[in-house]
Amino acid sequence: MPNAFRGTGNAAEVPLLKTVLVGDEERQVAELRVYFDEKRKDGNGDLQRSGGFWLDVNVWGDRHAAEVAQIVRKGARVHVIGRLAESKWIVTETGEERRALYLNADRLFLSLTRLAEARFEPRRESSDARA
Repeated sequence: MPNAFRGTGNAAEVPLLKTVLVGDEERQVAELRVYFDEKRKDGNGDLQRSGGFWLDVNVWGDRHAAEVAQIVRKGARVHVIGRLAESKWIVTETGEERRALYLNADRLFLSLTRLAEARFEPRRESSDARA
């Protein structure tokens, strides 16, 4: 699969559940930011943390987005499988092109060790802020 991504990280916050217009159809998406930590084996074969990176993750589909928004919370350990995508835009004041990398998740798994604490209400955008 081109642009395939698989990684494990921690959610930065409670996912934002949004309703967006795609063509003529309204769809739900859960948006969250995840910190993926990178680990490498040292000379002894032990795993050593070597940094990491932040990535915005989108989970599409009414049922899936709502479930993610319901169970994922700040600090939750998640494993994500999906496709990397890029958005581009022009900054109007300077004419400079900007780019952002994000992940469209095909699957998202929550660490079972933190599942027992995961009951709460999801954040929702206001109804008048639809994109």
